[in-house]
Amino acid sequence: MHHATGTFEVTVTPEAQASGEGGALPTSRMGLLKRFAGGIDGTARGTMLAAGIPKAGNAAAYVAIDQFEGRVDGKAGGFALLHRGTMTKAGGGELTIIVAPDTGTGALSGIEGTLAITVEGGVHRYDFTYTLPE
Repeated sequence: MHHATGTFEVTVTPEAQASGEGGALPTSRMGLLKRFAGGIDGTARGTMLAAGIPKAGNAAAYVAIDQFEGRVDGKAGGFALLHRGTMTKAGGGELTIIVAPDTGTGALSGIEGTLAITVEGGVHRYDFTYTLPE
């Protein structure tokens, strides 16, 4: 098991929005661009689909797929990350981000893992726990 840690910057570009009708949650589609630094060095581009407004007192949920290209602990290649996040009205929630099976390329072929994200003081940090075939 390996760990890669560092920071990333994210740019979110709204692509489509729909207001919730008849009491339904509003929905949106957004483009994602992430620039990673640290143990992961590279760029991820993706799409996020969301329902609800992620702020206190509201329920919200999102799914996303990112395509990463770059280096993980010096090994060059790419892979896809799958996201699933939820938020309750009370402020609880969960976030799961995994490497999509069999999406690794180059020296990252066969990679498996999970990515944890924290945001402190506006800085996005990650902790990537992964395995690679020997």
